[in-house]
Amino acid sequence: MVRTVPRKPARLALTLAAAALLLRLAAVIVAPDHFWAYTVYYDMAKTLTEGGGYCLSPGLSCAFFPPVYPTVVAAGILTGHPLPAIAFLCALAGAGTVWLIWLIGNRTFGTTAALLATAWGAFYPYFIWHDAVLQETGILTFIVTAAIYFLLRGDRWILTGALLALTVLTKANLSLFVPAALLWLAFFSPKRALWTTLGVALLLAPWVARTWHVTGTPIIYSNGGFSLYTAQHPRTFDYFPRLSIDEASIAEVLENPPGQKEACDPATDPNGIRCTVWYWNAGMNFIKARPLVTLGRGLQKIGIAFSPVFSPEKSLAFETFYFISYFPLLILSGFGAWRARSQWRELGFIYLLILTFATGCAVFWGHTSHRMYLEPCLMLLAARAVTSPGT
Repeated sequence: MVRTVPRKPARLALTLAAAALLLRLAAVIVAPDHFWAYTVYYDMAKTLTEGGGYCLSPGLSCAFFPPVYPTVVAAGILTGHPLPAIAFLCALAGAGTVWLIWLIGNRTFGTTAALLATAWGAFYPYFIWHDAVLQETGILTFIVTAAIYFLLRGDRWILTGALLALTVLTKANLSLFVPAALLWLAFFSPKRALWTTLGVALLLAPWVARTWHVTGTPIIYSNGGFSLYTAQHPRTFDYFPRLSIDEASIAEVLENPPGQKEACDPATDPNGIRCTVWYWNAGMNFIKARPLVTLGRGLQKIGIAFSPVFSPEKSLAFETFYFISYFPLLILSGFGAWRARSQWRELGFIYLLILTFATGCAVFWGHTSHRMYLEPCLMLLAARAVTSPGT
């Protein structure tokens, strides 16, 4: 059922979104060093601004990341003041996410639940801390939430497809969610699913054609094989989840297994295509040789991804504050899903988003920051747990 947007609550929601913007910018001002969370994105964006394309350096690794976030960073660099510009763009996306939470909540659960979820999004400590840093998570959360909103609206079919494509062009692991959402659509409305698929293709195809032309392979990004190898390796849990998965990556690469050096020679494989195939095959060999171990570790990785214990580990004070802010969200969202069970058809998109995220974590991994794009949905379900429908 479509609900109109009441004016006074809408103004309050807009005020909360404005507060969210200011708080995220304040976090960057207070801790500017935290902004430089993942400088590899900056390297690609810098190459892009200098005319070298979407490459880590000119002619090398030219499909290492999907294009959306490097484009945002490049726009910030071109202003001549990269830190404030990039921080503002990412904080603005965080504020946009807060507004979208209001729109989704008002449409699905009513004004009271919508305002509660909106306030949760505006003042959620980890969003405030992490939205505006040099990492794709804040932008990704905004795009995914926008895609969910238009999926729930049920109109603007081609735009909905374009937003689904943008999720993948921001973070490739959303490639699990997109076909799942299209199949859900097709089950109820084949015509809508067809037009939405067209929207996906119109935006996704040019990037795939570009990577095919540049690298010789039609891919979204070239780091998937290495990610699988990192996740499916005897030493993965020597580091993960206590430390960043990057620490495990370093150790595994230094082992220099047979065939790796030859496959990953940048002189003969500048874009890492042969290298990623080698890594993918090595990861698959681990899975085939140890299926029960893989299954057990997959379940463990899902638990880590949803855990109230932060990954990678932080200080005791940080962990305690995070636990207090996230654990109620985790518990209440489950109750909210149960209370909203009669809306299973429209909320199916949210449940598929959660399911595909868990699947990706089981095969690969999930640090706490990787779950951020789910949390607006968890906030909405949590708000539904403590409010009456339609109020």
